[in-house]
Order: sequence, then structure tokens, then C-alpha cells
Amino acid sequence: MTQYSWATCPPAARSQIEQFLAITRDALQENLTGVYLHGSLALGCFNPARSDLDLLVVTRQPMSVETKRAFAETLLGLSRNPTPIEISFLSAQDLAPWRCPTPFDLHYSESWRSRCEQALANDGWRAWNDQRQTDLDLAAHITVTRARGICLVGQSIGETFPPVPTRDYLAAIWDDFLWAREALTKNPTYFVLNACRVAAYLLEGRVCSKEEGGVWGLHVVPTAFRNPIVQALEVYRGGEDRPFDAAGLNQFGAYMEDWLRPFATSETSE
Repeated sequence: MTQYSWATCPPAARSQIEQFLAITRDALQENLTGVYLHGSLALGCFNPARSDLDLLVVTRQPMSVETKRAFAETLLGLSRNPTPIEISFLSAQDLAPWRCPTPFDLHYSESWRSRCEQALANDGWRAWNDQRQTDLDLAAHITVTRARGICLVGQSIGETFPPVPTRDYLAAIWDDFLWAREALTKNPTYFVLNACRVAAYLLEGRVCSKEEGGVWGLHVVPTAFRNPIVQALEVYRGGEDRPFDAAGLNQFGAYMEDWLRPFATSETSE
């Protein structure tokens, strides 16, 4: 299957993003700082059958709870039509001064769909501004956005997002590695390719897509552990999603954790 960048974005996904941008401009008006694309579509490895649309929205001031409710309703209808959306809304107060884990105003992804629907149904949304939430993953998302993201609307990336301290980025990607390791059998393709891109950063300072991490891993990971990488790349690129060999997958996971843990823990503990 062909993979896409923003320049070659499939019409259906581009239309979905443009529809969201129009809604966002109308809803936020002068409060909108910008909308930023990161993830696979920004990095040139978007697969319409597997990928999400990864977005960050930054506002000048925090949003009202009514505006959050309206965006939640919008995203429930727009996500999965056709592509799932993962998005975080941040205000300028969330970014300066920098804090980690980083506060956010609103988050939506398909894993949050049911809780969002429930909050809208039982009026739980009315309490959305009662307490600020934080997300360690934002250190990784912002790092990728600064390195390779795309400004879709508004102020430039460099003006909007501060540099993320290396320690915070490493904490975020190592936490994600451990989470994916626990869920190894549920999403082996994600774990394998994500492990490789974490390794590429820890060892060489590369900010990679999952596909780029997998290609890197084929040249660096010992031959005995490469079969899961080959299969994960095939699946990620649109090949048959057949079961992984359990023994080989577990051996790969154990090797990668043992290999990377000293690098990750020494950097994050400094």
C-alpha cells in the first residue's frame, strides 16, 4: 500500500482535516494560536488503513467548558470519518513556563471515545474545567512537532512551542516503550516499530517515525531478533496482518528492554 505525506495526502483525509480547520477557526477566532500536524502524515508514512491524524491545537487563553463540549461533539462525529483523530488542545499557559508532564485543555482519541460520550450524556462535561489534566506524552508530541511537524494554520511552530528538555522527551518515550511492552500481544506492530525508534533516539539522537525506526532497526538490531521487525514493517505498510511468532516476539521484547534500559534510566535520572 502507498504511504502518504501531507503533500500527497489522500483526498478523504485532507478533506477531513480541512473540515476540522474550518470549524476550529470559527469556534476559536482570535483565541486560536495555531493548528499543527505531527505523526505519520507529517513524517511521510501515513497509511489510510492503519494511521491516525495527529494534531495539536494551541489557544491564546484556555477554552470555556462550553467550547470544549462543542469540540468534543465535533470530534465524535469527525473522527473515523474516515480516519481516527488523536488531538490535544493546549493554551499558551500550558507551554510557558514549560512543565512536564504538560497540562492540556482537552484531549480526544478513539480510546477516549466512550468516556467522552458518557460525559456528554450525563453532563459530566460541565466539570471539565474544574481540574487541569496533564499528559507526559505531550513532551514527545511537541518534540516531534518541533523537529518535523507542519503548521496548518497560525503562528509558526518555533514561535509556539518551546524546546523540550531532553530529559522530559526521554521520560515520555521510555514510558511509552514500557506501556507498549506490557501490551505486547495486543499491538505487536506498534511495540516493535516503536521500540526501534526509541532505540534510534537513545543511541543516535534520531527523531524517527515508526517506519523509519523499523528500517533503522533492521541494520542495527542483531540478526537473531530481526524477524519481528521485518513482519511489523510489512504490516505497517499494508501487508497481511498475520499473527506474530510468540516466542520470537517475546525474545525481541526482552532483548530490546535489556539493551535500552541502561541508556534510558541513566539519562532520565540525571
